[in-house]
Amino acid sequence: MRNNPITPGGDRRILKRALLARLMLVLSLPVSAQNLPEGTVLEARLSGATGSRISHRGDPIEGTIIAPVSVHGRILVPQGSRLLGSITSATAIGLGLKHTTAALAYGFHALLIPGRAAIPVNTRLVDVDTAKEHVDALGTVRGIHPIVSLASGVDYFAVPLLLAEPAIGVLVWGVKSVIAPSANPEIHFPTGTELLIRLTNAVTLPEPNRSFRVPAESFSPGDLNEIDELLKNSQQRATMGGRPSDIVNVLFLGTRAQMDRAFHASGWMEAQRKSPMSLYRMYLALTKRSGYPRAPTNALTLNGVPSSFVQQKSLDTVQKRHHIRVWQDPRRANVWLGAAAEDIGFRFELTHWTHSTDPDIDNERAKVVNDLTFVGCISAAGLLRRTSPDLVQDPKAEYPILTDGSIAVVRLNDCTDPKLMAGVADASAAHQRAKAARVLAALRNDLVRSNIVCTTYNTLKLPGKRKTELASTHVEPVTVEPRRLDWLIPVAYAQSRPKQ
Repeated sequence: MRNNPITPGGDRRILKRALLARLMLVLSLPVSAQNLPEGTVLEARLSGATGSRISHRGDPIEGTIIAPVSVHGRILVPQGSRLLGSITSATAIGLGLKHTTAALAYGFHALLIPGRAAIPVNTRLVDVDTAKEHVDALGTVRGIHPIVSLASGVDYFAVPLLLAEPAIGVLVWGVKSVIAPSANPEIHFPTGTELLIRLTNAVTLPEPNRSFRVPAESFSPGDLNEIDELLKNSQQRATMGGRPSDIVNVLFLGTRAQMDRAFHASGWMEAQRKSPMSLYRMYLALTKRSGYPRAPTNALTLNGVPSSFVQQKSLDTVQKRHHIRVWQDPRRANVWLGAAAEDIGFRFELTHWTHSTDPDIDNERAKVVNDLTFVGCISAAGLLRRTSPDLVQDPKAEYPILTDGSIAVVRLNDCTDPKLMAGVADASAAHQRAKAARVLAALRNDLVRSNIVCTTYNTLKLPGKRKTELASTHVEPVTVEPRRLDWLIPVAYAQSRPKQ
């Protein structure tokens, strides 16, 4: 292994043969490869804010495709394509007397691929990424119920006291606002909210002989051999308290500054260390059922050392988030090992609550690579097959991990002029402006929606109204296929050769 960072090069002739083989594969694909089959999932990021209170039926909406869509290894819908549509319905909860939950529905009807005319599409929303709200089987976003929170239980007693004995009530409500702030049951998705949208009909794309360039170069076989040797001398699975935990599934080549710029442009944030303040913010987020973009994570160790940093991406709940723990290789300054996983909920373990993760970690591996590719901060990418005893799964494990065993390897560029994802540039300013608004919203919720009259009314009426809502939307649920890096298959899944 050379002491200098892994650089482009290696066996040029072998690389040329690999690229020629890829070209022949693309040219040999049938014309039918230009069809997007029914059920294809498009991953889009909203270009504007929407919500149950701020949106109205017919309002135009737009989303940017942030993950390539490929068929047989050929990219048919590149990153940066756009989806156009409109709000099909928006129901605010108001006082909570007529509607038990807020609702919001999107209808995307046109796909704009660079260099092509608008393509009509029929779609259905299947998921709002890392949101506390859920999407029903008809594609409608359903908000949380206003009484399902700690704040509502406290409000039941605190708000009447505030009205009957203002002097005592103000003091009690002040304490309550610190320990149990009200949750906002309205739906609000800011600019940059990510959606998973399914095609409900097959789409035939024009210009069947045209394909789009893979957004990252491939590694040479020589580089892959070096990376393979590096991995053989490193643990492939992190541990927590001596127990096996997350598996390393992404390897970065680049400086810490390059990584920080790339993740920031993609909308990821560095997790804070655990402290009394961060734990209090976590508690507030749980109580308010809101997001905490920099929530701390449990400490994991790899090769006996804790992670150098953690990057994560979330929306409006602390229960769900994308995250990747990153360790610096002790022998190479610009080599980093990452364990990416997605938190999907909470579970109680021994004496504490902890996150449950999606067992399919390949889904999160693709999320990281696609996001960093979108902003233009990756110069080369590949998938490397590997063998390691750390990858052997115990069939009796309580929380098994599903993976094909390959590791994504990416080389970062300087990322000095990235293509920012929608909502990244103004996220900090919007957060500052929203502080006063959140305080006023909590007060409004306490006085108007969470008072004893509305709370009692909603509690008594909840079972019947929920039964009616469920009956009206009873159809088979739609499952979402996991993210994959199919666009890397033609160049990345070649087995690395052993050294001669």
